[in-house]
Amino acid sequence: MNRNRFSCCAAVILFSLIGISFSFAQSSVAPRITRSVSDSDVALVPGGVHPQVARAVDQGSVSPNMPMQRMAIFFKPSSAQQSALDQLLQQQQDPNSPNYRKWLTPEQYGERFGMNPSDLAKVTVWLQSHGFRNVTVSRSRNSIEFDGNAGQASAAFRTPIHQVQYRGETHYANTASPRVPAAFAGAVAGITSLDNFRPRTRPIAHLTSNISGNHFLVPGDVGTIYNINSLYNSGIKGDGQSIAVVGQTTLTMADDGTHADIDRFRSLAGLPAINLTFQKTGTPTYSASDVDEANLDLEWSGAIAPNAQIFFVYSDNALFSSLPYIVNNNLAPVISISYGNCEAAFDASSVTVLTNILQQANAQGQTITAAGGDAGAADCDTSDPATQGLAVDVPASTVYVTGMGGTTFTGDMTATFTCNPQGSTNCIADADPPYWSGSSSLTDTSATALEYIPETAWNDSDSQNISATGGGVSKLFSKPSWQTGTGVPADGQRDVPDISLSASPNHDGYIICSQGSCQNGYRRSTNDSNNNTFNVIGGTSAASPVFAGIVALLNQKVGTRLGNVNPMLYSLAASTPSAFHDITTGNNIVPCQTGSKNCGANGMLGYSAGAGYDLVTGLGSIDVGALTSAWTGGGTGADFTLSANPTSLSLSRGATGSSTITVTATGGPLGGSVALTCSVSSGLGTTTCSLSPSTVNAGQTSTLSVVATNSAALHRDRLPGHMGVELSFGLAAVCFIPFGRGRRGAWLLRNLMLSALGLVLVMGMFACGGGGGNNSNNNSSTPLNGTVTVQAVSGSLTHSVSIPVTIN
Repeated sequence: MNRNRFSCCAAVILFSLIGISFSFAQSSVAPRITRSVSDSDVALVPGGVHPQVARAVDQGSVSPNMPMQRMAIFFKPSSAQQSALDQLLQQQQDPNSPNYRKWLTPEQYGERFGMNPSDLAKVTVWLQSHGFRNVTVSRSRNSIEFDGNAGQASAAFRTPIHQVQYRGETHYANTASPRVPAAFAGAVAGITSLDNFRPRTRPIAHLTSNISGNHFLVPGDVGTIYNINSLYNSGIKGDGQSIAVVGQTTLTMADDGTHADIDRFRSLAGLPAINLTFQKTGTPTYSASDVDEANLDLEWSGAIAPNAQIFFVYSDNALFSSLPYIVNNNLAPVISISYGNCEAAFDASSVTVLTNILQQANAQGQTITAAGGDAGAADCDTSDPATQGLAVDVPASTVYVTGMGGTTFTGDMTATFTCNPQGSTNCIADADPPYWSGSSSLTDTSATALEYIPETAWNDSDSQNISATGGGVSKLFSKPSWQTGTGVPADGQRDVPDISLSASPNHDGYIICSQGSCQNGYRRSTNDSNNNTFNVIGGTSAASPVFAGIVALLNQKVGTRLGNVNPMLYSLAASTPSAFHDITTGNNIVPCQTGSKNCGANGMLGYSAGAGYDLVTGLGSIDVGALTSAWTGGGTGADFTLSANPTSLSLSRGATGSSTITVTATGGPLGGSVALTCSVSSGLGTTTCSLSPSTVNAGQTSTLSVVATNSAALHRDRLPGHMGVELSFGLAAVCFIPFGRGRRGAWLLRNLMLSALGLVLVMGMFACGGGGGNNSNNNSSTPLNGTVTVQAVSGSLTHSVSIPVTIN
């Protein structure tokens, strides 16, 4: 064979093989960057300046060499992708949908709702051309992180980076909305970390002491009050579960991975050693106020789910660095967030970015709990009197998060204490009814709550301080379809909170160990400046990790991730109200400056609690035992049916047949998973069966495979997968067919034969494409008849379906 012919043949073989490989490598997501990328053709990314920049004092440009790390470009789904995502999120919570609880991995999310890899490559090249380093594409293909400096950021995004003073704090920030090449501007949701404004931490500290007779909450108290003990008593303690805590500081000055405060807390509470994993992203620094928040979240999420693994993900921005890391790496099925800010403190692009992150989390089955704010109905205000009007907190006000409100215990308000001798720790309570134990044998570390204690809305505000549960009507998010029920306002907007738990630091706060506070039991050292007191904290940021721990227990009980739990919460509030403690008293009304926005004539602003849902405590607090029972079908009349399609099978000997088994919930959501097994009647000989998967949830399907008994050899299958190889070798064979020396005749004959062979092979591919394993030689004339039975079990519920099978 001459050199030209060899080259031609090699090209044909290579092209055919590459073509086959390429057909498998293409993304199902259509490219969105179809124009050339040019810095001379740019477009604005609207709403990309932090709102507080307008109220800050501009101090001029920062040094162009100032490092700016872990900036990120986030991409939004196309309109078609967003529509499909909205539909999937609804179906994942619908027990009768085939997509019920079919959670995605980050890669699956990216394949359906992310960017085309070729688009990401173009953006990556553009970023690198501007000198950015460590350019990293997320697993979900919806963001690219990168490092650089202020000069590079300013030049690339056409925006000044200035130093600004806001409320006595120094920050850097872009002072104009960024611009990007027009070729990919339409796909960009926003660019994060062009400023270092950070979300607010929430814990409200109050130092107290039971020497005076005051109470505080240790893990055993919360277990009793909210009936979590019923789960502990049945062995549900978070085994096999994990919770990711969103952080914004190193835990110690040295950032050495130690956690002595947490170890001390768990030891005093009688809990096992914590399974704690640190994950740092970016360059976080030590912040004393954030450390108290971190210890609160880590200690109390782990206290409620004592056997769960806890991840502490910390960075220099809780919402736009720590949270995306957790979601893009699908780190844990439960996420606790105690950081946020009022809606007006977020620019439009940041809202879009955050919404996309939370949607991805829900699609992956991740449940997110978030503090609802501690400034009552005036979430934008930090001091008394309020001047900014009614406001709610992000991310609690988003549709994809369970927003947490706060309550205060009222049942022991009339309690009196006798301490003998005066000032000692030997205090006996005199209360009616006795919600707290008054035994003289109690110590500082003892759990003293005896039962559920009635609650009212948390509001400790006074003439100097705003301190009350957040709640109200969102200005950014529309009302989701699941937010219905008695008391839910017909306002067309998302209302918060969803549920509430104890939050008052005064009555009764959560004990924590932080920054060496627990030196004498839970108390500080007698030589400490706070003199033998407890480190007690309240606020809705305490409710968030507590509920995160509860969700981890629910996950273990149900046997799967739960995703966005809000639809189920509102459904159960209607069907099983006994699982909730309806809070009908109290308010989140705070003083406001007369004449300011939303301020009433009486100088007050806010809402009052009432029957059913309200804008103060949401659906109320919960009885965890009753809620779990209702969730898993106990007492709700929930059941399921089992069906097969096709309903019968007729097979040749040795052949394989299949039937789709569908589990459908009836009478209410089926909380637990369904275990499937199959069996073959004796009349079918050595016929076997199998199910894949063998465990499903209501609304999902499993494939029953039946392999008929074999008494003869099978024909060789010809599967479609062989065709690519056959095509390659077929094309290669043409190259060795002898041709005449005339160039035109040889070229024409070769191409005619290539075309003819290609057509034959393609026709053969379609003809053989339906192959599988059903062709066999059958020398037996006596058919076999019997049944294959599929049995399904979920808790105490058992159902079965039988499929008649004939083997010829």
